[in-house]
Amino acid sequence: MMINKGFCLFCVIVDFGKGSKVLRKSKELGTSGGTFLLAKGTANSNLLKILGLDEIRKEILMMVIEEELEEVFHEELAKEFHFHKPNKGIAFSIPLNRVIGLKGLKIKSNPNKKGGNVMSIEAIITIVDRGLADEVIEAARRAGATGGTIIHGRGAGIHEKEKLFNMEIEPEKDIILIISETKDTETILEAINESLDIEKPGAGIIFVIDINRATGLFRKNR
Repeated sequence: MMINKGFCLFCVIVDFGKGSKVLRKSKELGTSGGTFLLAKGTANSNLLKILGLDEIRKEILMMVIEEELEEVFHEELAKEFHFHKPNKGIAFSIPLNRVIGLKGLKIKSNPNKKGGNVMSIEAIITIVDRGLADEVIEAARRAGATGGTIIHGRGAGIHEKEKLFNMEIEPEKDIILIISETKDTETILEAINESLDIEKPGAGIIFVIDINRATGLFRKNR
């Protein structure tokens, strides 16, 4: 089932250990779950550098939310976690073009782009259970993709089953990033969906994001 509705990817970057609190507040605001990535930030301190403690572990929380909730999320999370103060955290949101697997639906988000300009390149992001990344890449290649990048993440709770975009998950996830020419995106989406049955509840989620510019991705004769 294809419906037109606005969604965005909402991302929050906070110090390690604070992500679960942000997720808890986000659920109160209307999200059903999210995916965590682990990263490292840097601290501007000579003493910490001497001690080898200048790298700060960060958590990146990614959530797909309805576009109408975007302003509420920014305002309420900033107020709750003091993002207006230095080193407390960062939140940003990105409009999504298409979403597959959210609540078992296929959603075309923001179907009419501003100014009528069609972007030539898009990023396809697929989140599935750990171990299924190769199947995603293989399906995408059959549909014309040149390859992809695999990132290992975890679900919203490491010691319990949680919900990721309204589906029951185990902690370990594979996140696959594929850069595609817009003309090929729909074919790649359908190939991945058909191979892994993403529209089936709990099977995974795919979303698509515009890219303004990319270098070194495609052969000149394509």
